[in-house]
Amino acid sequence: MSTQAVDPAQQRAEKLKDLQRRFEDLQESLLLTRVLNNVEQVGTALSLLPNKIEQLRTRGYAFRGFLENKIKVLSDKWQETRAGVTREIGKRTQDLKRESGEVEGALRQATTVKSDSALSRAESAIGSLESKVRAAESAVEAMYNTFEQNVSQTSRQVEEIEWLLDQIDEACFKLHPAEDAISACEAEYMETEKEGPKGILYLTDARLIFERKEDVATKKVLFITTQKETVHELLLEVPVGQIEEVKAQDKKKFLGRKEMLELLFTPEADFSGATFRLHGGAKNEDWDALINRVKTGEIDKERAFPKDKAVEEAVRSAPTKCTTCGATLPAEIVRGQREITCEYCGSVIRL
Repeated sequence: MSTQAVDPAQQRAEKLKDLQRRFEDLQESLLLTRVLNNVEQVGTALSLLPNKIEQLRTRGYAFRGFLENKIKVLSDKWQETRAGVTREIGKRTQDLKRESGEVEGALRQATTVKSDSALSRAESAIGSLESKVRAAESAVEAMYNTFEQNVSQTSRQVEEIEWLLDQIDEACFKLHPAEDAISACEAEYMETEKEGPKGILYLTDARLIFERKEDVATKKVLFITTQKETVHELLLEVPVGQIEEVKAQDKKKFLGRKEMLELLFTPEADFSGATFRLHGGAKNEDWDALINRVKTGEIDKERAFPKDKAVEEAVRSAPTKCTTCGATLPAEIVRGQREITCEYCGSVIRL
């Protein structure tokens, strides 16, 4: 069986063609275009944040008061960071263009001389230029990488609040006067160890609330859902002052873990406790910490504007005796409590 001989000239021509293609692909990279575009995207994202935060305040979001100052600091730093990045890009592109000229000369020589040594020199030159382009991109990106992460983190925080306020607008319940929403996430109210209704878990400065919000099958044909209905109902609300204990637990699942949040309530609450599985990237440790900050009042340090004084005064001046039977009422009014039920006659005194 004979084998066809490989033509060295043809091999050289194909390799030269491949080198020329690689060199052409490098032309845009020499200008660090990808990095430049990324820098512009960071600047654009930052420029949109002040207006977005102002809109959140207009919609009534009272917390994360650090956002305004954070944006101011980022904006001030961006001027300096961007100027430094621009200077560095100019310097790097100048060096890369000079290197590109040397590569172009090596390719011309390889085309003219048609020797293996000339081809090797051209290949080595292109490989060196490719490495220098990658090094230049990495060096410039390192100059603003931390800054970009801070802008992205702030953008995510703003998006989380926007989502929270959108959910509040659609909710089947209303916030109390002067009650302020803090956070929300997709969750599952675990009625068994494996499942439960899905919806939104809310935390305000007064209550922990779970609202069922899911599509359920109303008609099936051969196990295939043919008709659905959206179920939207309030399943749980507990004053934050009646949350006795919070436990963040992780349960392993295939290729991941379950973010479980277990809550125990005080005897005064309508529920003994509840367990939620958090979805949508929410972390149970974050919710554990947040609930405790609300319970202790530490969250008030994050306020962008103060609480309604009239509401605070109403709590302070809560009655000490039942207006119906005269019995002494509990002395302590917990955070988020809006009414007192007399244990003797059952009368409800609204605060």
